[in-house]
Amino acid sequence: MKKTFLTISAMILGAGLFAQSLTGYDIMKKADQVPEPKTASSNATLTIHSKKGTDRIRQVIMKSKDYGDVKKEVIVFVTPKDVSGVGYLMFEYDEDASGKKKDSDNWLYMPALNKTRRIASSGSESDNSFMGTDFTYKDMGDRSLNDYNYTLLGEESVDGTACYKVECVSKTRDEKDPRYISYIAKSDFILRKCEFYDRQDQLHRILTCSDFATIKGYTTAQTLKMENVQTGTWSLIQSRDIVYEGQDIDDSLFTVAALEKQRIR
Repeated sequence: MKKTFLTISAMILGAGLFAQSLTGYDIMKKADQVPEPKTASSNATLTIHSKKGTDRIRQVIMKSKDYGDVKKEVIVFVTPKDVSGVGYLMFEYDEDASGKKKDSDNWLYMPALNKTRRIASSGSESDNSFMGTDFTYKDMGDRSLNDYNYTLLGEESVDGTACYKVECVSKTRDEKDPRYISYIAKSDFILRKCEFYDRQDQLHRILTCSDFATIKGYTTAQTLKMENVQTGTWSLIQSRDIVYEGQDIDDSLFTVAALEKQRIR
């Protein structure tokens, strides 16, 4: 991705040719291929802002582990008491040699009901709110590259960072937000902002990524804000105590049994 040019004129010319040679698909593929840590753990504060202006604060634990062909992630709510122990487990699968991707497996455990249920990774259920936030279940996982058509709309700066502006349109258009526009940083191909449009093609939600830090060589957005511009609500995830690599995360934590026994602390 990084090129060295010997003269100013060569740098200007080379940069222009490089940008022109990239399609919307190329940019999104590069974004999808940005290296991620094999293991990750963090604590986070989740703030849910209502239309009335009140805030609900949640503390959560997040862990993930990449097994090569599948990435396993778990999110567990710690406080307050009414959501303590609620857990969400995700298995995200890599694309196969033909470019096809198996649907993710997702489970939600509700201790108040002493019940675990599967969450569909596609269809109307995946568009539902995740635990009363402005994030959906679909937002919590990865979107398959081959499910969308891409168009490079141009370039635009986001908080001083030069970005590619890429339109992504669902091939099936059966999603709640079938079109979105991604702002991908030209420097590192990491998402800076995303605008989601509903089935009437009205702006619905805006995701902004901020408070970037480099942790063990991985550029990380420590703050994610999803704003619903139609309702005036927003949800904020502020991560802390982020640890990448070099840690032994027990494989058994990524199981439904671990959720139900509330082993993840």
